[in-house]
Amino acid sequence: TQTVTEEKRKPEVNYERLAQFLNRVTPGILEVLDESYGTNAFEDYEPKTDDDSLTSTQFLQKINSVESESQMKVSDISWSIGGGTLAVSYGIFYHETWCDHLSKIQLYNQTKEGIFTDNPNKTLETNACVTTLAYHPTEPSIVAIGLFNGDVLVWNLRDDISVAPTTICTHGDCVSQVYWKAKTINDVSLLVSSSKDGYIFIHKMMANFTIARVYKRLKVIKEHNPIENSRPCSASGTRERAVECGLCITTFDFSSRDPIFFIVGTLCGGIYKCSLDRIAPIENDETLMDPVIDEYERHEGSITCIKCSPIRNLFVTAGTDKEIRIYDFEEHTNLRSISCENTIVGLTWMFGDQDILATYGAGSDIRLYNVTNGKSVTNVNFETNDRQNTSCLRVNLK
Repeated sequence: TQTVTEEKRKPEVNYERLAQFLNRVTPGILEVLDESYGTNAFEDYEPKTDDDSLTSTQFLQKINSVESESQMKVSDISWSIGGGTLAVSYGIFYHETWCDHLSKIQLYNQTKEGIFTDNPNKTLETNACVTTLAYHPTEPSIVAIGLFNGDVLVWNLRDDISVAPTTICTHGDCVSQVYWKAKTINDVSLLVSSSKDGYIFIHKMMANFTIARVYKRLKVIKEHNPIENSRPCSASGTRERAVECGLCITTFDFSSRDPIFFIVGTLCGGIYKCSLDRIAPIENDETLMDPVIDEYERHEGSITCIKCSPIRNLFVTAGTDKEIRIYDFEEHTNLRSISCENTIVGLTWMFGDQDILATYGAGSDIRLYNVTNGKSVTNVNFETNDRQNTSCLRVNLK
């Protein structure tokens, strides 16, 4: 064999002519850049990117879980901590009267190939529509649900056969959220539930999740809504009545920096900073506390979702006023506001980059935003197919 080596030639550059060219065009370029600085003309501009820089999603599977003519819709979904089981709950979104529908939670197990069977591996039946659902963050067999009739239930799915759930408590109205709080020092799980009656109940789960003991009872009183401040006092001289409902709680989330603090969103648009340690008995009831310690700038519409950043001292809100807002925990006014075409009903963190938040709701689009600058992540594609809207979205951590 024979090897031929070619000597690389350096490109010939006439630096004098290059300098003349730059001197000629630079003033005009700088003038145009100065004029365009601060303009919003390029906000919707999406530059073309090559295939390597475009992040897309692949449609893997569609599960038809209910009959097409059924009024039941998917109300919530939750992944088990190992990522191998998907729980899907159902409910009817609009009720003219009290709910007496028979509903269910269906559990789908992933196969080794990473797909699901069309039929659920297990079905759990309920006597009312399921409004919220949450797998335990460390116990893969434990799942909590909230019902439209106010019941909060916990299932232990460790056995292959379906067992009766443990009834944790009953709220006076529809359960808006259930949430597993990180374990305390004594290694006891805390289950937090909120309701549209304005109450938040926290229970200690004991004896392998078969016994629930009340840890705290909280109530966001109506006086935190400015409209309520003008109403007449009760006979006792105070406006708050112990037996009446508080502000309708639609959502809440706990701080990742300090688990004592949490943010509550309400139907009236109020956003409240709360503390588990606040001692403020309501109507001299030492077992019922008002947790609110501060208030943030309100939405013009109802709050649909709140998510606290897993890595920053920030939280994000969405409302029926078609706005997404980014707040610092220590500032009353929002840092940024994002206007949306449709109402956003849910927010979900993308765990590949924990500054990226997925938004979804009325409309087929699922949009991603970077919370550090409020900018849309435009180089991500989602298959919309024939989806008219999105009721829930959850990321499999595995």
